[in-house]
Amino acid sequence: MSISRTVNISCPSCGTKQDVRLYDAINVATDPELKETLMLNQLNRVDCVDCVDCELSFRVDLPLLYTDPSNNILIHWVPENDETKREEVLAEFEEALARMNEMMPADVEPPNVRLVMTRVELVELIYIIEAGLNHRVVEYVKYSIHTRNMEKINPSEFRLLLNVGDSTDEELCFVKQNVQSNELGTVLRYGRAAYDSMVELYDENPDEFMEMFPGPCVSARDLLLEDEELT
Repeated sequence: MSISRTVNISCPSCGTKQDVRLYDAINVATDPELKETLMLNQLNRVDCVDCVDCELSFRVDLPLLYTDPSNNILIHWVPENDETKREEVLAEFEEALARMNEMMPADVEPPNVRLVMTRVELVELIYIIEAGLNHRVVEYVKYSIHTRNMEKINPSEFRLLLNVGDSTDEELCFVKQNVQSNELGTVLRYGRAAYDSMVELYDENPDEFMEMFPGPCVSARDLLLEDEELT
């Protein structure tokens, strides 16, 4: 089931207070309409309707658990902010995941848990899973594109997003996004045959990919930024 609560929120523009319903977890099996709300960027969005001179619309970003039983996956979005330390989030999440796995019955397959730090990564991951694509292989492709085009797609300035909707049987379509402005830019196309070959390598030896992208947070950009810090 989905989980929500009523919160009294002040408008950041005019200060008007109102009670709003915010979701901490959504289950697309029991509440499929909430998935569409999320995809349309309307989930946890507040409209300042009580002040006629304001009418600001803003989104409240808070940790959100996305559950999709049909795909046996849980995606936990923990929004990054000035108070959130990525290393602490990862450590706490790994501990919680370990405790959850310990409590699971031996005959029950544990859910495929993922962790993301931005809403756009959450939406992208949902599309990747529903398309039946291998998430780690997709991130490996991004890693390769970044490293071969560092001057134009520096990970400190840009992230790559897979556009599943515009991808075809012949090509995967990636779009460059500015991490500061969120503006979308150049489209890059990657041969589907090359991706399929990597999936075969993954099926034969997943350990290499797991070593490159361990844990629940799988991100080529984060890996590249970590490499920069170490050099």
